Amino acid sequence: MPSFLTLILVLCLSTTAFAQTLARPGWAGSGMSAEPWWKHAVLYQLDPHNFSEDGLRGIPRHLNYLQSLGVDALLLTNTASDAQTIDPAIGTLDDLDDLIHQASRYNIRVLLDLKPTPDPTSTARFWLNRGVAGFHAPTAAEAAALSKVTSSSLGQRIVIADESPQNPQQNHDPAPQLLLDPRPGTQPQLTASAIRPAIDASQEQSNRTQPLLLTDGPIYPRSMTRYADGKHDLAIAKIIATTLLTTRTAALLYYGQELGLTTTTESATIHWDPPLAPVKGQPDPPADPTPNAAVEEANPQSLLNWYRQLSALHHGNATISSGANITLNHDDQNVLAWVRKPSTVSAISPAIVVICNLSAQPVQLSLKADIQRLHLKGSFLRTILRSDNAMGPMHLESMTIPPYGVFIGQLRY
Repeated sequence: MPSFLTLILVLCLSTTAFAQTLARPGWAGSGMSAEPWWKHAVLYQLDPHNFSEDGLRGIPRHLNYLQSLGVDALLLTNTASDAQTIDPAIGTLDDLDDLIHQASRYNIRVLLDLKPTPDPTSTARFWLNRGVAGFHAPTAAEAAALSKVTSSSLGQRIVIADESPQNPQQNHDPAPQLLLDPRPGTQPQLTASAIRPAIDASQEQSNRTQPLLLTDGPIYPRSMTRYADGKHDLAIAKIIATTLLTTRTAALLYYGQELGLTTTTESATIHWDPPLAPVKGQPDPPADPTPNAAVEEANPQSLLNWYRQLSALHHGNATISSGANITLNHDDQNVLAWVRKPSTVSAISPAIVVICNLSAQPVQLSLKADIQRLHLKGSFLRTILRSDNAMGPMHLESMTIPPYGVFIGQLRY
């Protein structure tokens, strides 16, 4: 009996300790996975002032939506009025605590975009003790200071630093986990000759620091504004999503880009409820240019559902998440293409090819020479995902990619 009681006591204490380990950082499963959660993460950046009408209190109502996007962590911007307080316009510290707690139920972490502070170490400890999973550092010096604090904290806390050729963040010790790299996604022109070298550059980062790609953010005009041509806007937006979620990087989505928000709707909140139906005998409601989440939810061909499919591929396909990334040079045709190659190519884990036509005309493309040069076997691509409604495989010797079309396929023979 004493031994039995002792065993029960040990189990209770172990369970309590385990719960505290999980609860203290503020998310389910923290630190319990062999693979770091941030390695192939999808982050979602939002400003509580305009993501919902109720600031921090409104975000938990949309956690199911964010989980459906495959979001691993929220990056909250413009939240603090000083180093250790919340802007009262969006809520209180209790509201942040509740968000961290609610998000943990969806396996979503909460990160903060910190403002410059004279004492980043004490600031970091304050927020880490409240369950924040990490930070975006405003400067290189603060990234180094924050990395020292997070490296000694439980639960795989992280630091996001900004890519800086003059001051390589990955050479710091400890290095930040994620390096925010805007180069592939913020080129002035949507051309293969500009984007392909930028993708290559992003892949050259140290293994200690994972590139984090973005196309939209607070300091950039939205990609739908920069690249849309008024005719192929949806197709172009699907290309942008593809570059974020199928290269060997983590991805940062800026709130609403999965719905096609433009710069002109920057200050608007996302519309979550279906639009009002016309009432017989009354004028139709005025058209609203802001994309509507409920409308896109119901449309299988919507940009929202394209992001969901890509995010599922990003998380669920081992070749997409961790295979080598080899770009193919078809700049002369304005085609952006790359091969995702697993460490061991087999019938069970074939290479995957991603093709994006960045022009408004269909393109006749041959990848046979590229595949042979990479010493890969294959004669056709079996469809995984495509942005048009066509069916069937693509043959390597000759394939037609529609205007601003995306094709993702397994290499087969």
